[in-house]
Amino acid sequence: MQVNWIVAIFVSLTDSSSRLRQILWRWVYNKIASRDVAGKFVFMNYGYNNDKEEHLQLNNQDESFRYYIQLYNHVVKDVNLRDQNIIEVGCGRGGGGSFLLRYKNPSSYTGIDLSDAAIEWCKRQYQFTNARWMQGFADALPVNDSSVDVVLNVESSHCYPSMEGFLKEVKRVLRPNGYLAFCDIRRSSGIEALDNNINALGLHVLKRYEITSHVLNALDQISPTRDSQITSIFPPIFQKAVRDFAAVKDTAVYNMLKNGQMQYLCYLLQKNQE
Repeated sequence: MQVNWIVAIFVSLTDSSSRLRQILWRWVYNKIASRDVAGKFVFMNYGYNNDKEEHLQLNNQDESFRYYIQLYNHVVKDVNLRDQNIIEVGCGRGGGGSFLLRYKNPSSYTGIDLSDAAIEWCKRQYQFTNARWMQGFADALPVNDSSVDVVLNVESSHCYPSMEGFLKEVKRVLRPNGYLAFCDIRRSSGIEALDNNINALGLHVLKRYEITSHVLNALDQISPTRDSQITSIFPPIFQKAVRDFAAVKDTAVYNMLKNGQMQYLCYLLQKNQE
């Protein structure tokens, strides 16, 4: 299969540590926000589906977002969020934050994203009294030192110019014994570097495992809907590239996950007692 040139740039940027990557992704997400006035892309992750896990009970209003929500639910399944102060880095258009606030009952939630258009959307769309939405960057979080119990990061870190910079910020804002729960895609050749970054920062790895097969399972289910959404929102010249970004079934990124060139990993890390 021929890889779209825009996707080729995307794949190369997932392995680089450049500020260009941040600029590119900010442009992409602002462009999506400007075109998706109907709110079809309130979730932008690849989803998660494991038939062997207990069925997640959702309200009727959330059923159409099941697979995206299941990824959020899986990433935080080993952390009790009730009455905790949590931040989500890379909150996008707030679908995950809305789920966490309504189902997990944190004391407070702060959603942070590099896209100012996405943050403005969240401020208009969600009226939770214990939530706030802030534009900011992963390597310069607008959060006080040692003020957060849990940092959540879902399918966002591959966009960052510096994973080391992000992890340093996570360590700074977490309280002692606080958690970082995150999941993301990586080129298989880049996973060792990711693990080295984590180990160098002294964050204790409680869990680390691959969930690629369960992400592919979800992509198989959501691809027809996502494909039709892309067709309705984006002009033809961009549709193929957006399908690849979204890992619609049988596109370049989907096939890289399927053949092992890319992996989808899930981590639970803890800051040590100081």
